[in-house]
Amino acid sequence: MSSNDFRELMDAMADPLVACDGGEYVLYLNPAAERLLGWTLPELVGQPFSLLLPSRLCSFDGQTFLRYLLGRRRALSGRPVRTSLLRRGGPEMELEVTVGSSGEVGGERISLVLRRPPEFPDYTQEPMERLSSAVHTRTVSPISAGERAYQLVFENAPLGLLHFDTTPTLLACNDYFVRILGSSKRMLIGLNLLSLQSESIMGCVRDVLDGRHAYFEGDYRAVTSGKVTPVRARFAPCFNEKGEVEGGVGIIEDITAQRSAEAERGRLLREAQEAIRVRDDFLTIASHELKTPLTPLSLRLASLERRLERKEPVDPTLLRHARQHLVRLAALINDLLDASRIEAGRLALHFEPMRLDNIVEHVLTGMDAERGQHRIDYAHPAEPVRIRGDPYRLEQVIANLLENALKYSPGDSTVRVTLDMRGDFALLSVADEGIGIPRDQQELLFERYFRARNVSVTSYGGLGLGLYISRDIVERHGGRIWVESELGRGSTFYVALPLLSEANPTPPEPTHPTTGSPQQVH
Repeated sequence: MSSNDFRELMDAMADPLVACDGGEYVLYLNPAAERLLGWTLPELVGQPFSLLLPSRLCSFDGQTFLRYLLGRRRALSGRPVRTSLLRRGGPEMELEVTVGSSGEVGGERISLVLRRPPEFPDYTQEPMERLSSAVHTRTVSPISAGERAYQLVFENAPLGLLHFDTTPTLLACNDYFVRILGSSKRMLIGLNLLSLQSESIMGCVRDVLDGRHAYFEGDYRAVTSGKVTPVRARFAPCFNEKGEVEGGVGIIEDITAQRSAEAERGRLLREAQEAIRVRDDFLTIASHELKTPLTPLSLRLASLERRLERKEPVDPTLLRHARQHLVRLAALINDLLDASRIEAGRLALHFEPMRLDNIVEHVLTGMDAERGQHRIDYAHPAEPVRIRGDPYRLEQVIANLLENALKYSPGDSTVRVTLDMRGDFALLSVADEGIGIPRDQQELLFERYFRARNVSVTSYGGLGLGLYISRDIVERHGGRIWVESELGRGSTFYVALPLLSEANPTPPEPTHPTTGSPQQVH
């Protein structure tokens, strides 16, 4: 392996690494060691390793720190030694150190792998040698009940917990915090918090080091993993006996679930507000629609009553108009009842073999009184169209489509009706030359109480229930109903119903039908 390859390998190590020559002068430290010790490679190269040692640890039994550790490698059997090193600027930190050497005298290389000890060491494992100012023995104090309780709270808290010093380097964190950031604890411990990409978090850390509490809520993008997590964070300073800040602690809460719950509550609130708006609109429209036939009906009945009292002859026109208003009023009430039955699943259908072409012709004949100046062109099918359905309900669907076509079309325009057979289906179309329907509202047209935004309540009557009821009837016949429309250029409604000879065919896709020669109905 070349020296460059070896350098790249050491740079990629997650654990901090320091290399010295035989004279114990620093030759190299990798980026992880730079973050941990607070020194950069150019600043520390050529400096004695003792620069990183507290004065009390510079010699042991007449030996330097490194020579002492090298002499005890066999006794340690590869286990790390727990000791203290200095960060740049003076603060001590407790580390686990594993030391090794290679090469001959004159070309010797001493390497040290550094690692922060766990916040709560496992004292059930074989004890680790610990170096102190006076003695170096294999003694470890048993963990107290209080420390055990603190450990359990720290590791199992349903919040992310962290502790950092004044440098500010992350000294400890629990597994919840690790999960939030989406990185490993080994990568996080020793991380300088001012290297984070979040200006808000770094501002909180600076406030804590100045002795103030801090708060942050927002999206955090992890430096190591790029994971984005919505968090709520609270930071507080830690003070020593002299009242000086010696670091800080943080509590991090993952608020993803709360954000989702808030979004769901917002959605439900919007839906409730929309439902209230629809209800209010419907009550306004229903009130207008029900009053419209009642007022003239009441006037005509009063006129008839006066004529009868005076024993004057009764004008048949008054009776005819009164009956028309009663029919309209009954139709509105029936629509309300049908919509209620559909919602409750109680709209009854009575199926029987029937001819759809006869139903269409019967509806067209009944539209004579409502046609006014409109022309209706009907293209007959070449042969009888037999289906299995409910004649009364299908007549209701066809009548609704024709009434809409007449209602939304200019008075002298033409409504074209076509019925033919397409494969296993009967296809009925009703085309008008009216106001058209906005494209983004065509899918909503068959919803209950829906009215397109270009429809005036006062100019065009109706409760917005006819197409809703028609869709339910058609779909329960195994068919499909849809619309093709362009603003200002009219609309064409299609109804596809399975022919009597087929059991469960699939309705055809919405396409413009090829119509035959129209026959005008006068």
